[in-house]
Amino acid sequence: MKKFLLLFTLLINISVSAQDPIFDPSMTITEFGIVSSPIGEEVDKVIDGTSSTKFLDFELGDGIGFTVDLGGASRTAISMDITTANDFPVRDPIDFEVFGSNNGSSFTSVATGTIDCISDRFFTRSYTFTNTTAYSFYRLNFSAPCDPSGGTGIPSIQIAEVQLFEEVLAINDNPLSENIVKVYPNPSSGILTVNYSGNDKIQSVKIISVSGKIVQEISNRAFNSEQTLDISSLGTGIYFLRISSAASTITKKIIRH
Repeated sequence: MKKFLLLFTLLINISVSAQDPIFDPSMTITEFGIVSSPIGEEVDKVIDGTSSTKFLDFELGDGIGFTVDLGGASRTAISMDITTANDFPVRDPIDFEVFGSNNGSSFTSVATGTIDCISDRFFTRSYTFTNTTAYSFYRLNFSAPCDPSGGTGIPSIQIAEVQLFEEVLAINDNPLSENIVKVYPNPSSGILTVNYSGNDKIQSVKIISVSGKIVQEISNRAFNSEQTLDISSLGTGIYFLRISSAASTITKKIIRH
């Protein structure tokens, strides 16, 4: 299954750009608009870090939306991931709009875009946009599904997971770069292979959950040019593989399906 990965861009040959997740399951999330969800498929499931759950809405008059309070922190979102849910592809949304606010009441439109209808389930796609303003609240709204029938004759719209990302810059003389670190297969349900073709000594390799918890780590003494990681014990969802040398760090997004 194909996966569109986030791109890491080298700046002026001395800086490496990485992206860190903004949402985590501990944040306060509220429904936006009129929502009718069954038990176990409410709004909090859309940022719980696993694609095995979903946010389902049977009220289509205003689409499906939610607002996340970052808890006082201000973050500058520049991209979004959205993951398709388990069933009925016609329930997937066809567009998105991202809003930002610093008071929780007055929101500014940050980005809009269209989403292609696909049949792949648990499939994550990335959308980048231009934004230079940090916000402490983000609202996302998806106006309509691929087919209002919901696949069952009951109008509905659903999303498994949504994540916003901010850019983090690290200035280094000898940075790790995207082309010398490769991770495959991705998504994976078991073994990941990390291939490193650089000259810097790797100091640490960690797998981090969307909530920021280190869930797996390998010793730098064990790391060589090609290392395998067993992620079969992790729950399904999105994780971040963070590889560090003395000079820099690069983060790769990985999916356990």
